[in-house]
This record gives sequence, C-alpha cells and structure tokens, in this order.
Amino acid sequence: MKQRLTLITTLLLTLALLFTSCAPAAEPTPTAAAESQETAYPASESARADTEGQEFAYPADALTEPPPQGEARFTIQADPSLQAPLTALYGAVFPGEPPAFVESDGDLLASAAPQEETFTPADLPATFLPGSVLIPQTESADVTGFIDFAISPAGQQILIDIGALPASVTVTDQAGNTVEVPQPVERVISAYGPVTSMVYAVDAESTLVAAGYLGANDHRGASAMENIDPRFPDLISNDIFSQSTFNVEEAANRNPDLILANARSSWLETAGELDIPILLYDAESPEKLKDAVLLTGQVFGPHAAAQAQAWVDYYDWVTDIIADGTQDLSAEERPNVLFTGTSPQRIASGEMYQTSMIGIAGGISVSAALTGYWNEVNLEQIAAWNPDVIIVPPYGGATVEAITEDVEWQILDAVQAGEVVQMPKLVAPWDTPAPDSVLGIIWLSQVLFPDRVDLDCQSQAQYFFNTFYDYAIPAEELGALCGID
Repeated sequence: MKQRLTLITTLLLTLALLFTSCAPAAEPTPTAAAESQETAYPASESARADTEGQEFAYPADALTEPPPQGEARFTIQADPSLQAPLTALYGAVFPGEPPAFVESDGDLLASAAPQEETFTPADLPATFLPGSVLIPQTESADVTGFIDFAISPAGQQILIDIGALPASVTVTDQAGNTVEVPQPVERVISAYGPVTSMVYAVDAESTLVAAGYLGANDHRGASAMENIDPRFPDLISNDIFSQSTFNVEEAANRNPDLILANARSSWLETAGELDIPILLYDAESPEKLKDAVLLTGQVFGPHAAAQAQAWVDYYDWVTDIIADGTQDLSAEERPNVLFTGTSPQRIASGEMYQTSMIGIAGGISVSAALTGYWNEVNLEQIAAWNPDVIIVPPYGGATVEAITEDVEWQILDAVQAGEVVQMPKLVAPWDTPAPDSVLGIIWLSQVLFPDRVDLDCQSQAQYFFNTFYDYAIPAEELGALCGID
C-alpha cells in the first residue's frame, strides 16, 4: 500500500511540474520588477566598495531589521525614469534587498520637483537628482535613512558611478577663476566665516573638516552653534584658517578636497602648493551674496543646489514684500540711517553690504558716499549727517551704551530720541554678507517701518533656522533675537 501511495504521489508531482513549466509567465510583482531593473542598471561594484565603512548621513543602527523574505521595508512610488537610480541607491543602503515599486500610495514618493509660480516659505524636499525629489509619505526610520543617504556624498558617489551625476563640476568663482571640482565633495576647509554659514545653509555642513566661524567666539554664539552642530567644537579653527591666516601643514593633515576662502585672503599663493581646488568669494552686495550662495550649492550636489536656490528665492520674497510696503514713500519720508562699526566713529562705507541692507529695508544710508570698507569719521561729520536711526553691530565689543552714555553724542537727534539699536545675531551677525543677513533685513525693516512691512521677525527667524540650519530654535531665543532695544 505504501509503495502504491508513493508511486501515485510521485506521478502527481511530475504532472504538476510539467504543467507549471508549460504555463504562461505571470505579471511581475513590484519586488520582482525591481529585481529585473537592478539587473539592467546596477550600482557598480566600485560604488558599493566606496561606501563601505563610510558614515552615512543617517546612522545605520537606526534602520530596522531586515524584513521577512519576500517583503519590502517600504514601498516607493516613482516616475519610471527614476526607478533605475533609486534601485542602485536602495541596493547600497540595504544590500541584497530589492526595492518595491508601486503605482500609487507608496511610503516614499520620488518625482519631479514641484514647480511653483510664486515662492512661499515651506518645507523643502530632498533633491537627489537635478529636478527630482524624495518626499516621505509615512514616518519610518528606513525611509528617513534612505533619503538621507541618497543626498549624502556617499549617495552621490553611487549616482556618479552609474552615470546619473557628473564626476566633476566646473564653476567660475567670484574672483573670475575657472575651477574644476571633483564630485562628490567630502572634506572641506572653509577659511571664511560668511562662507561657512553658506555651507550650512545649503545643507553641506557634514563635509566640513575645519572652518572659520563668524560670531562664535563669544559664549552665546558658541553655545548656539553647538546646538546647531554638535561637531562645532572640533571644527572651529578661527586661529589657523581665516582671511589672514592659513596653516598649510594643518590643512594637509585634514586632507581636504576643497578649500573655500575670501578673494582678499593674504595666503592664497601659499595654499596653492597643496594642489587642492580653492573657491574664492566676494559677496559685498545683495546680488553677489546670492551668486555666492548659488556657487556654494553648485559644488555640493543636487540637494545643495536646490537649497541654495530656495534661499535665493526666500531672499527675493522678503525684499519684494518690503519694497511693496515702502514703495510709495518719498526720500523725505525715509529715515536716514547710520551704521557704526566696532567703535562708534568707525562707519560702514557705501561699498559695504550694510549700506545695501539699509536701502532694501527702506532707509537711506547717510554714509553712502564713503568708499572702501570701514571709515574713521569725526563726530562733526556724523552730526552734519544727523541720522534718524543709528545701528550698532553685534560684534567687536560694540554697544549701544558706548553712544547713548557718551556726552558728546547727545547732540544727535537719534540719541535724544532713543533711536540707537543693536543689530541681532544668533551666531553669524545679521549684518554680514552671509545667509543670516536676510533676517537682518527683516529686523531692520521693522525698526524703520513697524506698521508698513508685513513680515514678523520671530516667525521668519523660526522658518529660516528650521529650513537653512535644520535647527528648531527655542521660542525664548526667538524673542531675544527679534526684540528691538
């Protein structure tokens, strides 16, 4: 009996196998489709090797355990043209696991970047290819980790190796030099404080190995900067990398692949011995500042480029609102403003960014005819200008009291009227040619025209730091920053 059952069972299995081999192929499942696509467009072995041992933008230990066989960690709704590069990225983050593409309701949406006719402040998506973004549709550590990897230098390397991104970019810096920058940029020395702020604004701070910082030498600035970036105490290098100082030996020890500097730096010829690309900056006007931010975005990949463009759009949005609120004012109705420096009689010239800020905010700079940079001016000239408002910077020991408590300055209408105020700063001073200066323009417009300009300093500062520093600034800090003393 047992032998007969065995023969029957064997016959049935044979018939089943023959039927299966003759049956038509089924439509591929999302996972199977992904497997076939990975075969057609895989991440190269060198790309996978290059990412081994690298610290991904999202900690590997934060990812979940591998799913059961045949299941996916999350689903991806993607335009067909994006599925191949996404497959390469997915295989690098989750080796041996194919992605699951779906036609709708994916956990992750990959699509062309939305095109808005007019700018409005909003959260910015992650841009992993030019014009293509990743938008999470669910809260998932795996989705977040994948997105962070996709826009990181390691993710860029995967996309470079499959030909989806270029292996180098060629740019013209603000000194007119043509510079080729190999991609991805992974190790950067920023020897100019305003440019360090630009690196943060384009979300490329993870590449910094040493940097000069503006406004971080005092306790408040250093504390805020460490809240923004816990690596700050190890990165700050103001004593060895600045506009006037560049320690070549220390630079070589940090093994950078890019150096960022002011065009007027005194050490450029010496640093040239390192044979490392150097980008030079000169941003003493609104247009040059916008160009500088866009230049920074160009060299750090698609996500940085999109962040840079978003900052420029935000800057233009702010200036347009202020212009709309003040355009009907005559010259006589616009306040005359004096911008002082680290000492009361050290005055900003007409060629400096501070003068442009006054004009954008709706005022008139009394020192616009001065040339060069900071000028020493006697009190008689300041009295002749007779400014309506005096602005004091938040650095160099400058204080409002140095003016208001000096008997000689009492002859000025601005002093008698209590119109001497100090420009704020969190870290980078809001009057310097850095991304933070857009907040200085908003603040100054409120000083000059509290009832005319429809911008709230606190809400805009909250948006700015969330968007361009990835920093959820506490409410008490917002109140202290935007107050007008």
